[in-house]
Formats: sequence, C-alpha cells, structure tokens
Amino acid sequence: MNQQRHSPDIALAVFTAVGVTAGVILSLGFDEDYLVGLCGVGRKISLAGGGNWFAVFMSSFGGSAILLGAAFLLGFSAIAQPAELLLVGFRGLGLGLCVRGVYLGGNVLSSMAAFLPFAVFSTAVLILSAREAFYLSQRYLALSTTDENRLGIRSQVRDYSARFMIYFLLLAVLAAGDTFLAGVLASA
Repeated sequence: MNQQRHSPDIALAVFTAVGVTAGVILSLGFDEDYLVGLCGVGRKISLAGGGNWFAVFMSSFGGSAILLGAAFLLGFSAIAQPAELLLVGFRGLGLGLCVRGVYLGGNVLSSMAAFLPFAVFSTAVLILSAREAFYLSQRYLALSTTDENRLGIRSQVRDYSARFMIYFLLLAVLAAGDTFLAGVLASA
C-alpha cells in the first residue's frame, strides 16, 4: 500500500523533469531573441522598474493559476490521471524553453534571480496540486468500478477544495514575492 502511495509523486516528478529536458532540447531550434522574450525576465524587471506592480503580479500569477485551476478540475474526473501527468509535463516544457532564454539574455545572475525562485516554487505547488487531483481522480475511479458507499466522497471533495484554496493563496503569495523581487532587481 505504501508503494502505491508514492507512485504518483515519482511519476509527477519524472514528467516534470522530462518536460524541462524536452523544453531545453526544443529551445535549440528557436531564435535566440525569441527565447529571451519568451522568458519575460527583461519585461518583468522593466515593468517593476516602471512601478507597474500589478502587471508583474498578474504575469507571474496568471499562467500558474490557470494550470492550478486545470489541475483542480481534473481531480473530478475518474480517468484524468494521464492528463494530470501531462499537465506537469507541460509546465516543465515551458520552464525548459524559458531556461535557455534566461541564459541567453544579458546579466545571467540577475535574470536567474528574477526567474528561478518563482518558477521552482510555483512548479512545486503545481506538483502538489496535481498529486491531490491524482488521488481524488483515483477515488472517483474506484467509486465508479465498485458498489462502495459514496457518502464519504462529500467530505473528501470539501477537503480537496480547501487544499486547493490554500494552493491558490500560496501561489498568490509567491507571485507577490516575485513582484517584490523584480522591484528589488529593477532598482539595483
């Protein structure tokens, strides 16, 4: 039973790593200026330097929140486990594409400081949320294939929803930290 409990964690980590690797490999075929623009570090620091904090916050929070919302919805499907794995793989693919852009842009240390903290921590939140979605999805699959009592699912859905609210709040805090960091880097 313990072995089964850890299998989604390993699979989610592997899919994320494979996505990052695939993104880096794919980025070799892209134009360097396009990759620098895709990573968005220069734009983020420029917006923060201009005092447009809300735009910086929304650029950090928006894309990650959409992926988190997708993970939330996938948890309600009995057959969504492959999609949950692909979701974190897709996130990894995007990170892999952006990583090369960070290195190609000027001032690598400043670019890494503006990109990596939020990218790593928001990906960790996405992996945790995908794990929650994976478990609820497995529960729905088990309920659909047995005559098991379905009364307990209500409390599981309530707990699931509460955990996702925490994940959304955590993501908002991370985006606010990313905004603050971009402001610090813009003034340096």
